[in-house]
Amino acid sequence: MALTVTLTPSTVAAGGAFTATATGAAPGELVTFTYDATVPVVVNADGTGTASATLTATTTGPVVATAASGAGSATLTVTAAANCVVTLTSTPATPTAGQPVTITATVTCNGTPVPGAVVVFTAAGGGLALGVGTTNASGQASVTTSALPAGTNAVVATVVSATTTCTCIGVTGTTNITVGAASNCVVTVTSTPANPTAGQPVTVTATVTCNGVAVPGAVVTFVSGGGSLQLGAGTTNASGQASVTTSALPAGANTVVATVVAANTTCTCVGVTGTATVNVTAATNCVVTVSSTPANPTAGQPVTVTATVTCNGVPVPGAVVVFSTSGGTLGVGTTNAAGQASVTTSALPAGANVVTATVISSTGACTCTGVSGTATVNVGVGLPVLTAKPACYLLNFPPVPWAFAHATFSVSGATPGSTVTFSVLGGTVCTAVADASGNASCTGTLSVTQVLASSYTATSGGVTVTGSLKACM
Repeated sequence: MALTVTLTPSTVAAGGAFTATATGAAPGELVTFTYDATVPVVVNADGTGTASATLTATTTGPVVATAASGAGSATLTVTAAANCVVTLTSTPATPTAGQPVTITATVTCNGTPVPGAVVVFTAAGGGLALGVGTTNASGQASVTTSALPAGTNAVVATVVSATTTCTCIGVTGTTNITVGAASNCVVTVTSTPANPTAGQPVTVTATVTCNGVAVPGAVVTFVSGGGSLQLGAGTTNASGQASVTTSALPAGANTVVATVVAANTTCTCVGVTGTATVNVTAATNCVVTVSSTPANPTAGQPVTVTATVTCNGVPVPGAVVVFSTSGGTLGVGTTNAAGQASVTTSALPAGANVVTATVISSTGACTCTGVSGTATVNVGVGLPVLTAKPACYLLNFPPVPWAFAHATFSVSGATPGSTVTFSVLGGTVCTAVADASGNASCTGTLSVTQVLASSYTATSGGVTVTGSLKACM
């Protein structure tokens, strides 16, 4: 007669156990169970003619029970074994030492994400604890660390807790993260000339590099005096260099600081500074001022023109001075102990006569040879008798090349209601209308080049006079 075979369960994951039960055998009869390549199992039927055997699932196929009284079979279905997998990734893939890197572990069971699993991250053979994370709905858990040293780091993620049909606890994933040497941003500062004099333009240059490679496009600010003196800002070129030019550094040792305020580079450059000490010597300033007596002679009247030569405000004796106009030389004089040399002439024609006094020989700390001064001698009647008053300039803050300083210019003796134009180095700085007393004044902005001039001119009604220009003390 036939046997009836029942499998419990009838569907099993590979490697799982199942029970085969045969009924319908004679009591005490030997029943042999045969499955795949498994060694046959022989079992005595009990008093009800039932025999059972426990087997291990390998492949899908028939399970056969055979006895003297008959045979029977049932088909076992075998599914793939439950498989828990941990995979690791890092962002960025190749960080530098000290750079934060995020390490992510993805836990899956037969390819399906496992949420709620607790994952421990370690490196250096377990000696470097990186952190613990819990997987989200996508089966991902992450930690962020800056502790990985330069070199190749084997990072291990281990599941220490999980609820799933897979056996995930103890399952690990490993990845190698190669960490590069730390990025190093350096700012070096130089100045040209290295030892300027006060008032002399000096160019300060900052060179920005990342691991020795030039960083273009970085914005650099330059300050001195502990930050109280703003020198300007520049953007690095292809060579990583940014520069500013200034005449504002005072005499003495000036610490100039260059700070990167914006940069696009793999290095962390923002906030990195460089310093240089610029030693500024006191300026040697030779000045020639010219005056005439009487101030408003008539044609043919003797007029004495006097040149005063000073070095940093101190009279220069023994300097040889040539006096001239557009019509030729008026004479030569040698400065006395007060730094004054004079010539007297009756040759000045009617009108505005620009008299120039030029030093052609001198000794002393200043270089005076070639330095000149001018004054306009108005001869005759009916011309405005302009007198230019000394002017001094103050630096703007922050000083920029086109608006470096400002000064107030003034004249007297102009025709009331007339326009007076004030110029420095040929460029108009401001204009003013003379009041009822013939006085006119205005404040103008000077460029970095114009503050180097020692004089200015005032023009009104075709008459031009010259006044001195220097830094306010």
